[in-house]
Amino acid sequence: QLIDQLCARKLITDPDVRQAMQSIDRAHYVTPELQSHAYEDRPLPIGYSATISAPHMHAHCLGLLSKYLRPGARALDIGSGSGYFAALMAVMMANRGQEQQGQVV
Repeated sequence: QLIDQLCARKLITDPDVRQAMQSIDRAHYVTPELQSHAYEDRPLPIGYSATISAPHMHAHCLGLLSKYLRPGARALDIGSGSGYFAALMAVMMANRGQEQQGQVV
């Protein structure tokens, strides 16, 4: 439902971004006590004074990077925090019927 709302608001326009965000469950990247809020479009604390960004921010960043996040590409994610964005990038670089897979380092 959250992804559909982001699409309706034109915050996700790239089909690859939509597919990546639908395939990775944000609830797996937040603390157990905040899992019920994982599907809200807002940042959430993940501990150590860090947050997982709001989903619309992930969508925006993925949209900007989408032409680079292709099978066979490599991406370096520094300071990933929860690992959610790195997982989204990995999905976008996954083998989609092509020989090479991408790599998140």
